[in-house]
Amino acid sequence: MAITTRETAGAREWIARPNRSLTPAVRRGLIGLILAANTLIGLGFWLAGAWPVLPFAGLELLLLFVALRAVARRDAAFESIRLEGDRLTVTRHLPEGESCDRFHAGWARVSLEGEPPDVPLVCIRSHGRRARVGVLMTPAQRHLLAMDLRQRLQP
Repeated sequence: MAITTRETAGAREWIARPNRSLTPAVRRGLIGLILAANTLIGLGFWLAGAWPVLPFAGLELLLLFVALRAVARRDAAFESIRLEGDRLTVTRHLPEGESCDRFHAGWARVSLEGEPPDVPLVCIRSHGRRARVGVLMTPAQRHLLAMDLRQRLQP
């Protein structure tokens, strides 16, 4: 998992994204290469009289397409925490759904929370609301993020 920190004029942002082993361009190239190889092999078998190979080749391509679409959805996931002045914004874009929570930085409290079977996530609370982040981070990254946030939120 990768977490990056950006600082701009008066704002700091932490962004967590999953590791992306396939970039979109490489993914398209891989699909094209497999499609071309599969088509050539299927046509060779069809010309040799083994036409039943073509439906199975098509099914194989369909399953590959579905698998790579799932990978693409997972690659688009991110979690973002933005501290700008007295405003703290937590944005999550995960395969399970999207959410955006806003807190007053002076009132926000940061902790690590989670039951023993679960991995503790960074929890930001204020005025009865909470936002949990860290699904895309390692436990060490969550711990460092929580410490950094606590330091920056102290008056």
